[in-house]
Amino acid sequence: MIILAYGDDTFRVKEKVKQLKDAFVKKHDPSGMNVAVFPNERSAKLDPAEILQSLCSYPFLGSKRLVIIQDLISTTKKAEQAQWEEGFQRMPDSTIAVLFETGEPKAIEKKPFFTSLLKMSEVHTYPFPHLEGAALVSWITDRVKTFGGSIDRSAAQELAVRVSSDLWHMSHEIEKLIAYASGKMITISMVEELVRASFEGQIFGFMDAISKKQTGLAIKLLSQERSAGSDDHYLLTMLGRQVRILLSTRSLLDENSSITKQEIASALGMHPFVAQKAMEQARAFSFSQLVMVHDFLFEFDQKIKSGRMGVELAVDLTADALLA
Repeated sequence: MIILAYGDDTFRVKEKVKQLKDAFVKKHDPSGMNVAVFPNERSAKLDPAEILQSLCSYPFLGSKRLVIIQDLISTTKKAEQAQWEEGFQRMPDSTIAVLFETGEPKAIEKKPFFTSLLKMSEVHTYPFPHLEGAALVSWITDRVKTFGGSIDRSAAQELAVRVSSDLWHMSHEIEKLIAYASGKMITISMVEELVRASFEGQIFGFMDAISKKQTGLAIKLLSQERSAGSDDHYLLTMLGRQVRILLSTRSLLDENSSITKQEIASALGMHPFVAQKAMEQARAFSFSQLVMVHDFLFEFDQKIKSGRMGVELAVDLTADALLA
């Protein structure tokens, strides 16, 4: 059996691998004698000979053997692929191979080695892309329940906006909120009090200030992010992402002024809450202005890469262009 767990949501990928390992140990190998993990403490690299030997070995005083391998697909070169394919085909039925990869799911699925593994018998796949919108809110609600708590839906939505798809950070915030709630339901006021929004979460407030031409507030929010240690490369990436969302939303509004937030959410693949905010903000800009800012961002990116512009200046000029 081959199990493929992969995606850029590293939290859920590694959680899935841990669940598989714990279940295997409990059912087949309480002694831990039949579990091998690569890379291991002896080497940070994947040794083909050692791994293939482990895959093709029979279990010791047990019925099953578990072999866990990290980033094998993404690191395997074309010239090495044949030996791995031959090794997996020789693998006895008693071996369960878990391959886990950390990267964008579609990119991993395009790898020739991934495609060849799918053709082998008894292969199970578990893709874990970053969660967004309703899926993220649902995950938050389930996670809170897992830890014995409860959360109001509006609070879960606010938490999703403030933390976004970083589930490592999200898990920490959930534990903190459950402890603070002390058996009570987590409310939106608790989230607002205890959870500091990342700039990805703050972007709505920042863009609200810009769309309303509240220059002082926009500068204050930007300064707060820099003081909190946010990197300007990250800030520019978030601004560029939001400009693209507004540009797409403005285009849809120009085509149909009576379009609903649900229709925009469906067209752009976003949560209705995000679509509502994008509609409100996009109305403050003309399509041509957003195109101009988008062109600026492309120009700034080229200048940054060639060393002709600092990224801090690019962030400031982007904000100025939006405020104009």
